[in-house]
Amino acid sequence: MVRHCRRLEKHAESVRHAIALRSPLRSRRSHKSETGRHGGTPQASGRRVRAGGRQCVPAQAQDPQGHQGGVVGELVFLIAEQGYDVWTVNYRGSFYSRRHRTLNTKDHEFWDFSWHENGVIDQAEAIDYVLNATGYKQLIVVGHSMSSTAQVVLLAERPEYNDKVMGQVLMCPTVLFGHPTGAVAWGLGRLNDVSFQKLDYHDSLENDWVPGLAHPVPETCYINSGSPKAILMPHCLRIFDFIMGKIHRPVNDYLLYLILHHYPAGASIKQMVHYIQSSYSGNFSLFDYGKDRNQELYGQDIPPLYNLTNIRTPTYFVYGSADATVNWKDVKILADRMNLGVVKKLHLVVDYNHIDYLIATDADKVIYPALLKYLDEIRDGSYSKELERPKVTTF
Repeated sequence: MVRHCRRLEKHAESVRHAIALRSPLRSRRSHKSETGRHGGTPQASGRRVRAGGRQCVPAQAQDPQGHQGGVVGELVFLIAEQGYDVWTVNYRGSFYSRRHRTLNTKDHEFWDFSWHENGVIDQAEAIDYVLNATGYKQLIVVGHSMSSTAQVVLLAERPEYNDKVMGQVLMCPTVLFGHPTGAVAWGLGRLNDVSFQKLDYHDSLENDWVPGLAHPVPETCYINSGSPKAILMPHCLRIFDFIMGKIHRPVNDYLLYLILHHYPAGASIKQMVHYIQSSYSGNFSLFDYGKDRNQELYGQDIPPLYNLTNIRTPTYFVYGSADATVNWKDVKILADRMNLGVVKKLHLVVDYNHIDYLIATDADKVIYPALLKYLDEIRDGSYSKELERPKVTTF
């Protein structure tokens, strides 16, 4: 049991070192999923931070490029210091989850998965693994970006998992894309039907689209790279603003430098295509394989919608007004499509973009206290039990 801040600080230093080198910590664990494809067994990896006996909190964060980040930094240790048993999880395809019984990352079959599989297989296996290891009957899930997508998919497709999740705090949930801005809108506006149909969802970003992406070198964007005095060059900052939304100033250049050693961290084209399909259709539905294959798999020409009314788990949505990936309007629409009383909080963070939860210098004041409060509300069951739509709270 880790209760002393000094020991937590020592562990935090090892995490920072691992981030800088992008190498796994010795304490990292691997777990073989019981449900794999192509006869293989995908592997999930993770880490545990113990600081007491409260409800365990698996913390996941993975953006559409497979980046494992977000709440696995300072917030994890703040949660642990509050007495929670915290587990962090990596999905398949990220740098730390690439082992397979029969395939390797050069095989196209390895990348034949979307965030649907991340949800119904990987997320489910991670939850079961943590519950089995700890003896708890329920846990709390904290997710950011694509891990929020996977969590919503899991509870919609396998509703029995609502009984295993006491509550969930989902940041920047990448579920609906009816109002895209920035790079998302720019890309969709240039992807016509012909080019869309030619996308091979068995590809991976790093092997087939952008060779070398598995080893990004952010030093080219910095003056004094590798130093705590690293300065992000203005043209690179503008690129990040375009992709993620305007970064909340002031920017912690060195922290962003460390994060870029993980970002992007591998993704399947099928994940990207599935998001594109959601944006074009305006719906949250299963993967569209085309009319003939859809008939074989689903018994209908178009893929079925995920049944959001299956979700019974108390849910807190946290999202930013400057997010160019997840528009605040779409989060509100998502909440409206869920059953009355399920969404407990709509927390809008002013001027935060998609990755400010990782790098904002004021996150410990603007966002983390509220997140800790939400975890306690879930643990204690002190949230509103009224069957009503929550009002948007602005911070």
